[in-house]
Amino acid sequence: MPVLVSPELDQARSELVKAMEARMMVTIVANCTVTYSGRTGSDMGEGERLVVLKGDGCVLVHRGRDYQPVNWQPSGCVFQTRIENGRLIVKAVRPSPLETLVIEMDRVEFLGAFRLKDEAEFVLHSSEEEMQKAILAEPSLIEQGLRVIDFEKKVAPGFVDVYGIDSQGNTVVIEIKKDPAGAAAVKQLVEYLKYLSPAEGKKLRPIIVAPSLAKGVLPTVERMRIEFKPLTLQKSLETLQRHARSDQKALRGWLGERPEEKS
Repeated sequence: MPVLVSPELDQARSELVKAMEARMMVTIVANCTVTYSGRTGSDMGEGERLVVLKGDGCVLVHRGRDYQPVNWQPSGCVFQTRIENGRLIVKAVRPSPLETLVIEMDRVEFLGAFRLKDEAEFVLHSSEEEMQKAILAEPSLIEQGLRVIDFEKKVAPGFVDVYGIDSQGNTVVIEIKKDPAGAAAVKQLVEYLKYLSPAEGKKLRPIIVAPSLAKGVLPTVERMRIEFKPLTLQKSLETLQRHARSDQKALRGWLGERPEEKS
């Protein structure tokens, strides 16, 4: 596991090539520029950044702030390196869709190559509450035009997770499950419907929201005319994170524009 501190560019390139051929993970701290071309295009001027190249062909470029990379490419990229005009150039090419990320480094402060062993299973610990919050924040996760009226609505058998009106004025009754929805979820939703009524001339739309339906449940769902909308915990968490960032940005803008208070 070679580790270089302030190496010459040719030495850094030599170790980088060896590490990439061995499918190791490489971390580089360097003063660099970054250029992306593909579906859109972007240029980022010189700055000291953390560059991570992984054995599966993905690449991430981080600034010294924020948790998200400012540039990145998913696994499957092909890496090319060269020294040109006093710069170490790393080019990551994604074949499909065709995208290119070019990192030009004029100074490398650190380069480390590591062979990480990690075979642990990733288990996401969360709950149906996150899925509910995501739907409340972004009802279009279920469908366009959905308007949430209530949540945890009390009915005799229990509580309706999300209660709303669709674009046609129909009443939408949503039951959320974080795991594949089984017969119990169908039975629970059917019981709720006995205590709910749509507006005159409209209908009740029972919907199960879950990552998937359990084996053998689909015929029952179709027979009971219950709709199924797929939604995973991961997508729910991503939705909540996106809204949190948007809220923080709005708050920073509001604080920055507030007039100074007079004493």
